[in-house]
Amino acid sequence: MSNSKFRIGNLSGKGLLIAAGICVAAVGAAGYYSYTTISDKLNTELIGNNSGTLSADADEENVKDAPVDIGQTNVAKTETTAVTEKTEVPKMSAAVTTQLPKESETEKPESEAAPPAMVRPLNGEVINIFSDGELVRSKTLNVWKTHDGVDIAGEEGEKVKSMTSGTVKNVCEDQMMGVCVVIDHGSGLEGWYCGLGKDVPVAEGQKVSAGTIIGTVGNTAESEIGEVSHVHFGVKKNDKWIDPIALISGEGS
Repeated sequence: MSNSKFRIGNLSGKGLLIAAGICVAAVGAAGYYSYTTISDKLNTELIGNNSGTLSADADEENVKDAPVDIGQTNVAKTETTAVTEKTEVPKMSAAVTTQLPKESETEKPESEAAPPAMVRPLNGEVINIFSDGELVRSKTLNVWKTHDGVDIAGEEGEKVKSMTSGTVKNVCEDQMMGVCVVIDHGSGLEGWYCGLGKDVPVAEGQKVSAGTIIGTVGNTAESEIGEVSHVHFGVKKNDKWIDPIALISGEGS
């Protein structure tokens, strides 16, 4: 009898253990189900939110890549106009313009430059012309020789003028040609004013202009003293004698 009770007690203990296990399993199952349900719900919400964000990003990319519609045409034109206005070359300011040399002030080649003003040293008659290398008879020396200039008649003491502007190169007294003033007129031109009076108002290195008084008619040229009172006027072009009258009149060079 006692053995029968013992078995029942043992069975009752196992039953309790089984019941407890079942309860634990039920609680675990319920917890797992709750976890799974909540997790699925969260994932669903997260996926929904992410899909909305991805859709917005995709829409933004599509908007960037999409061609500009009619409503945006004015905006594009406005931007283009703004760039054009910014890159437009500014006009030269008045200050810069005034610093530019005028056309008349720019240096021109010698061939294009205006010829300098020229005057005759004397207004008298030419009594002996330029021989241009030909031999002519000298009345004073009674010989045949070249006449490398012109003799212009004038009263003794009459003022002699510079043909054009230049610099006095030399003032001297030559044994044959008397008192001479040599002027460098530039551009390869050199003027010789010979047979002058001894009183010379210019000096070597002095600047002169066309018409400047450089001396007076004298009687100092021994080689031409047999002629009437005059000035012997010669011109060299690049060290070669040329016709002074032709040069002054514009007919020679």
